[in-house]
Parts: sequence; structure tokens; C-alpha cells
Amino acid sequence: MSDNDFLQGGELDAYKMAPTGLCWWCGAVADSQEHKFKLKNLKRLSQGSEGNLVWVGDDFHREIRSIKKSHHVRFRANLCASCNNARSQPFDFAYDGFVDYLWSHGRRLHRSRYVDMKRIYGDDWPAQALNLARYFVKQIGCRVEHDGHPVPPEFVDFLEGASRVPSLHMVMYKDSTLWELHKGSRKSENWIIGEGFGPMTGAVSRSKGRLVMFSSSMTVGYIGVMYRWEWNLSDADPFYVYRKARLHRRDKLPDF
Repeated sequence: MSDNDFLQGGELDAYKMAPTGLCWWCGAVADSQEHKFKLKNLKRLSQGSEGNLVWVGDDFHREIRSIKKSHHVRFRANLCASCNNARSQPFDFAYDGFVDYLWSHGRRLHRSRYVDMKRIYGDDWPAQALNLARYFVKQIGCRVEHDGHPVPPEFVDFLEGASRVPSLHMVMYKDSTLWELHKGSRKSENWIIGEGFGPMTGAVSRSKGRLVMFSSSMTVGYIGVMYRWEWNLSDADPFYVYRKARLHRRDKLPDF
């Protein structure tokens, strides 16, 4: 019989830990809240009127009253201001470039089998694809800590300059259902509706008393990044090492 149980939502509560009050990246006092969704994109989506935006889930639909301060758009304070701003600025810039590309070229990608990083970043694509991945890893770390679980130390290694997170699968995908929703949503070039998270699924080891796997996804429009971290995995093959990152079909990927 397997030692691991696959759990979701409240089933994971027994394995959560109390906040430490420290930055999970560097260990300083955690006095900064990372945005769940990039502030620049929230401003673009709101088009100057914050009342346009709503936070939507399976069983709720809430207006976002402040794109800067609402708890719907920010994680709890689990980074220090230095890590969340100056140290991670190159990651933010890489993500901005990625989203700008999706806003201007996103309609073309629904027929493509890959995302060409060189088209986004030019000859500097190897470094910028790594920075893009580090943006996602920073987001994943904030979400995992926000949900009450320890951030894998290899995440910090990656943010500090390691070339991979060997325990973290990360693949890009296109979601046909979201594409159908987005393609008819607007007639202008600014057609992307929003950003989103998938549900978090985890596996816990009864003998270790801790998470040994977690997985979820992040989306911009109908383009997403699916990730799965596994304890002791050492051979993940992530999208960011390739110039032409494979763009999978969402319906061909596992649920977790």
C-alpha cells in the first residue's frame, strides 16, 4: 500500500504550518506582499477603472475594490521588500515581456505547437527564459507558503542563480475552452480577459508528515504554465531550457 495520500483543499489543513513571519527567500523579516497577479496587467485589464475587475472562483464572484491592496490579489506578507522588489526585478521584467507578447500575438498561438522564446526576447532569450521561469517559481513559492507549507529549498537555489529546479516540472499549454471564451471577448487588440490560478493538489506522506508533491497552474488568457513539484525528483525537463518551448494541449495533460 502506498504511503502517500492525494489531497485537495481543506484536506491538506492538518499538514499546514503557522506563518514564521520571515521571508522564505532570504530569511529576513517578511514585510512585503507579492501580487498574485501582476499589478501592471491588473492596471491594463482595469483600463483605469478598478470596478471592472472581479475575482472569480468555482463558488464565488467578488469585485476587486483595490488592485493594489485587496487581499484577493495579494499573498500574505511572506517576502521582504528587498527580495520582492529589487532582487526579483529582472524576473518581473521578463514576465512583462512575456505578457506583452501574448497581448500582441496571442491570437496566433492557438494554432502553434510551441512558443518561440527568441521572438519574445531576441538573442538574450536563454537568460530571459530563465528569468521568466524564476518569476513563476517566485509566484509558486509565495502561494505554497501562503497556503501553509514550506517552500522547497531548491526554489531559493534557482532564484539565486541555479540553472534548473530539478524537482519541478513546468510546461506551457493552451486551453481550448479558454480560447473559445477569449477569442470572441473583444474586437480590439487588447483581448486578454485576465490571469488565473488552477486548484492546488498535493500528496502527503503519512510517515514523513509533510507534503511530497504539489501541482497547479497559472494562466494568462488561454496560455498557461502547469507545474508539479515532487520531493526527491531530480530529472524534471522544464520549458525554459528550450528556445521553442513546447505548447501542449491542456486536454492532453494530466489533471495533476
